[in-house]
Amino acid sequence: MPLHGQITKTLLLTTSLTLLPPVMALAQSSATTAKTPAGLQDVVITARHRAERAQSVPISLTTVDHSQIKNLGSLNLNQIKQLVPSLTVNAYNPRNIGLDIRGLGSVGFFGYDGLEGGVGVYVDGVLLGRSQLTNFDLPDLDDVQVLRGPQGTLFGKNTVAGAVVVNTKIPSFTPEADFSASYGSHNYWQLQGYGTSALGSGDKAAVSLAVHATQQNGFIKNTVTGQNYANKDDKGVHVQALLQPNTNLTIRIIGTYDHSDANCCLTLPLGIVNGYANGAAPNVNALTRYENPGVSYTLPTINPFGRKTDVDSWTHYAMETASLALHADYDLSGYTLSSITAAGYYNWYPRIDGDNVGIPIITTGLAVTHQRQFSQELRVTSPLGGAVDYTGGLYFFYQQLNDQSRSTYGSDAAGVYLANGNRNVNYPAYQAALNGLVASPTDLPETYSGAAYGQATWHINPQWDLTGGARLTYEDKTGREYQDFQEGGVNLADAGLTPAQLTVAKTLRNTFSPDVSYHLQHSDLLPGGLVTLSYKPQPGILTYLTYSHGEKSAGLNLTTSNVPKIVPPEKVDDYEIGAKTTLLNGHLLLNGDGFWTEDTNYQSTIFGPVGPGGTTISYLSGVPKVRSRGLETDIHALVGQNLTLFASGVFNEAYYEKDPNGVCPYELSNAATSCNLTGRPLAGASKFAASLGGEYDQPLPEYDGRETVAYFGGNYLLKSGFYSTGDDSKYSYVPSYGVGNITFGLRQEDGAWDLSGWVHNFTNARYYLFREVTGGFPSYNLVIGEVGDPITFGVTLRGKFK
Repeated sequence: MPLHGQITKTLLLTTSLTLLPPVMALAQSSATTAKTPAGLQDVVITARHRAERAQSVPISLTTVDHSQIKNLGSLNLNQIKQLVPSLTVNAYNPRNIGLDIRGLGSVGFFGYDGLEGGVGVYVDGVLLGRSQLTNFDLPDLDDVQVLRGPQGTLFGKNTVAGAVVVNTKIPSFTPEADFSASYGSHNYWQLQGYGTSALGSGDKAAVSLAVHATQQNGFIKNTVTGQNYANKDDKGVHVQALLQPNTNLTIRIIGTYDHSDANCCLTLPLGIVNGYANGAAPNVNALTRYENPGVSYTLPTINPFGRKTDVDSWTHYAMETASLALHADYDLSGYTLSSITAAGYYNWYPRIDGDNVGIPIITTGLAVTHQRQFSQELRVTSPLGGAVDYTGGLYFFYQQLNDQSRSTYGSDAAGVYLANGNRNVNYPAYQAALNGLVASPTDLPETYSGAAYGQATWHINPQWDLTGGARLTYEDKTGREYQDFQEGGVNLADAGLTPAQLTVAKTLRNTFSPDVSYHLQHSDLLPGGLVTLSYKPQPGILTYLTYSHGEKSAGLNLTTSNVPKIVPPEKVDDYEIGAKTTLLNGHLLLNGDGFWTEDTNYQSTIFGPVGPGGTTISYLSGVPKVRSRGLETDIHALVGQNLTLFASGVFNEAYYEKDPNGVCPYELSNAATSCNLTGRPLAGASKFAASLGGEYDQPLPEYDGRETVAYFGGNYLLKSGFYSTGDDSKYSYVPSYGVGNITFGLRQEDGAWDLSGWVHNFTNARYYLFREVTGGFPSYNLVIGEVGDPITFGVTLRGKFK
């Protein structure tokens, strides 16, 4: 059976079982007071700003704790997606990371500074203004809660597609320390450590310290220089202090610093576009252009999974983030008054080969970014036990980015970009205009956001609850002082050109690097709301119906291209029906939901040509209507006392419901200024995805008076194919794939030590992360892509001290 058929059959079966009428669930689950197994239904979440059992909350969510992800290696969101199929992390490079939930939320595979994503990421209650900040490890990670659908009535910022809530460990007054040390293939090594203890005597103050360092040789080899690419070199430190000066006041101070330095991220040639769909040849043909004057080059053999490159410019980045947060909670007669004050920054220093090939077309491509953010949240949470409980808050957020881009054109740019006609006449003009030219656009976008939000639950009776919520956000965005100016290059007046050639050279230089400057400003008032009706026919069964509405502020197009500079606000209406069941005396959790989401003015990054035969650029665009609808399921089972299994899956039809004037796929772009994409799949969204796994534990004879266990486990992620770019070009299609990890080892049950072996991508699956026709100005018709990591393996030793 094909991959998508297997996933579909599993999803339809399990979700149908989950959504059966409660009476059928009652027949399978007898009432009992016996203690149920830990780790199944007894997961506690804080998504609604209070401690609650996940199975009792009428929200579609998935929770992943530290024990589930520790064998994935790096403890960041790019790894956690392996266990949450409805969460997609699109990572073109560490600066350009997009998060999707149910196919919505991301601005594409290319980060864009004039727009935030629709998936809010909160680390210890603090919103990360840019998705790049999710790249680093969290050695003190406690759990991750992925909430699906609009969540604005619980959070103050844009969360129209969902929220990812990340919690780290709170310092303990009981001394504790743990560490892990790993070594693996490609000279991989990783060290992580965590320690916590009280300060002085008593229970007034405690601190914790978490450190991490990871290095690995790259998987891609430069056949000319011998240099490796796609390596890792990450390190960081997280410090926390917990203060409890009296029984009513709790203060938590959190400081972080992380740094990454690597030769990354390299795309590989996948092929050449020799013609458009109507048979016409490209204006600049990739096979012949390398025979132009001044250019003598042959592309390497197309073999992306051979992981070879011949790029002739240094490709490298350095990235650092730091943050400081102050949490204060005050108990006032059962009401909790909370304040979260936080500030942070993000710096990105790249230098890349801008042309992806071994000749000097674009010798330097970089976009230095400095991001600064500040947020303040004030919140009140009522006590539980009454007829109504509620949470309400005020939220302020400020963010500034300072971007300085730089593209340097090399000596072979003229031969590559020269059109097929008039080659001999125009080549001197192209060479004079481009060789050494530096295009240096800069921009300074700022965001001011303020919101009031609240959510309340009326407990009508022990079985019925009615939850309502509202949010109102005012957001002002400014694109201050966008500039694009020219540097470098020869003085055209002294280049010895004829008058006709001089005209061509001036026009070309102004096209590649126009001298422009402008200012953008836009503000929005954005409402949101939620209504949920939930019903509990008996303990262990929860059903719910939800309608929610969310809005995301307008986006700014910070570009010189002839595209609209303001992209309208995005509006999302979401409808859900779900059930959470705890069956077989707590040995089986069977959860599922159906969802239907209408997204108006869907904001997306378009990567494609502008106009017939036009230049390929990245810009923001609003799609009139997008629809995402489908089924989700989460299953956790304890078989006997030794085997735990899980299966999570999503069937999602995410498509352009109305897009009559969409950007044309690259293969059609020479013939039309726009194309009807209505009914086409939404970029980045797989129709089917499933994550399967489990662990088998075998008790061994006691050693030194302690219980010892041998274990074997793993997980496997299946994804159907998707398009990487918003035009649904055939050149951007990523075929379906499956990738899995296994782990095995010995451990003491009290956690004193754990020795494991692991294999990541154990089938050595060959798969793509994205594909596209290369950018530049204009495109030179080379298809490029980024491939997933090959099989890796190693060992890890963990220890814990109390």
